Amino acid sequence: MFFNTHLPVARSDKYMNAREVIEFLMLKPGEYLIVPSTFKPNETASFILTIHSREETCCYENSNSNEQRYEPVEKVTKVKNHQDEENKKTFFRQYSDKYEEVDAEQLQRLLNENILKGEMKSGGFSLDACRSMVVLIDTSITGKLNSEEFVRLWNKVTKYKETFFLTDVSKTGTLSLSELRNAFVASGMKVSDDMLSLMALRYGASSGHMALECFINLMIRLDCMKKIFKQLSDGKSINLKESEWMYVSMYT
Repeated sequence: MFFNTHLPVARSDKYMNAREVIEFLMLKPGEYLIVPSTFKPNETASFILTIHSREETCCYENSNSNEQRYEPVEKVTKVKNHQDEENKKTFFRQYSDKYEEVDAEQLQRLLNENILKGEMKSGGFSLDACRSMVVLIDTSITGKLNSEEFVRLWNKVTKYKETFFLTDVSKTGTLSLSELRNAFVASGMKVSDDMLSLMALRYGASSGHMALECFINLMIRLDCMKKIFKQLSDGKSINLKESEWMYVSMYT
């Protein structure tokens, strides 16, 4: 949005793929925004910016500002449908055990072979990811999901799948760093650049792009952690006993 209304006053003479770029500029006194970039789009990289000036110069970084402005992104809204809930429970009973529960292995098959079949570009949900989701959703602490817990998980998977495809504007089946930021905004969350990069490193591929199942796993984990924080904090900070810290560590 900024560049739609502000023309650049200077730029690199040649846009080249080099480790170091040096420019000498004559500028009028004022406030300027310097925007480093990677050679290829949608890449993440570290950089060092050095400014030498004859006059006294004041500089600051604004990439992690809490007042950072975000591009408008459509949010996913879901209307509760009781018939749909019953249909999901009926489907669940077809694959659950005699106690009407599913474990991580059964959940993996349901997600990869039924619920998200044909929509994932990579190998699908790993068994470890499904174990993690069972722990996050299993409020009864049985190590398995009952019908209510399964439907709640299914609704989350559907919600975050819709968010994923809504923000995958490049139609690659993965989210770049900028698309991932938009996905957070569409989910009602705002994260700093550092946290965004950390999540891309933790849940994304080596290229920095994030597949559908990795995004869903990340969002379900974040949703759970937000609820735990609200339960254990005063809204601003949190002090944990050892038993509470061990409880939280099970989800991270």
